Amino acid sequence: MSSPRKLKLLFTADLHWGIAKGMDANNALYESIKENTPDVLILAGDIGHAENFDVCLEKFASLNCIKALVPGNHDIWVSNDDERGNSWEVYTQHLPKLAQKYGFHYLDQAPLHFPEWKLSLVGNINWYDYSWSEAAMSSLFPEEVHRLNSKRFLRGQHNDFNFIRWQHDDKSFTKKIVAELAQHLQQASNLGHQIIVVTHHPACRAISFPMPDSVPTVDSLLWEALGGNQLLEEELMKYKDSIAYLFSGHTHRERKEDWEGMHAYNIGGDYHYKRQLELSWPDQTVIAREFLSPSDLA
Repeated sequence: MSSPRKLKLLFTADLHWGIAKGMDANNALYESIKENTPDVLILAGDIGHAENFDVCLEKFASLNCIKALVPGNHDIWVSNDDERGNSWEVYTQHLPKLAQKYGFHYLDQAPLHFPEWKLSLVGNINWYDYSWSEAAMSSLFPEEVHRLNSKRFLRGQHNDFNFIRWQHDDKSFTKKIVAELAQHLQQASNLGHQIIVVTHHPACRAISFPMPDSVPTVDSLLWEALGGNQLLEEELMKYKDSIAYLFSGHTHRERKEDWEGMHAYNIGGDYHYKRQLELSWPDQTVIAREFLSPSDLA
């Protein structure tokens, strides 16, 4: 029996479609993908806030490939009296409908299986429950622990505090979506597949915000607290023999680590430049490419 052909999967994140300083880089990335279309395109969150989520998916809809996504925190921001509903309704109803409309598989609701390659894509938005640094914050800066709930840095405030509106708190939402991801991991494992995990918020601390070499600060601990969670790490560890790769976004900082035997990547890319990672399966080579704005090229 002959081996299956190679499968080319392309991952990108943090397109923030519609933000002017990133659109030259976004369009360059799109044209590159159009010219060299992969078998599978995966968008790992912060696709485009509000109407720009729709606009971005419409742009990629005509590509002749399998398409999948997980949303990011920006994608579920809502305004007062938002016609789409609250953040929970946007996450569970509005965005899945848009994904279906433009031919994208919404990974938060179900994994995507490739039986020919014995491979599954599993993923979701992921979230944060402060567990990565709550203990350190309590020990080093006990008078500043209130900042976890208010998301207020020494200078500025995380906009999730202002634009995430739902019946959950961070800890309850984290618990819920990790439990759902656990079910999807089990489905893939039951098939005997190798697994690629895709999340928006970093799947493990090793690819989250880099911590300072010196003593942690209030702000560095707060960024880490709002990065991810130990619950997902514990769940991933149960399937570490099956999970080949972790791909995440959110931090706008590229990182690559081998974490507990799993190849972990933060895709990177920022408002003014974009990155893609191309994975060839089953030979498991990863090639990175950046797309810069004209001002960066000057």
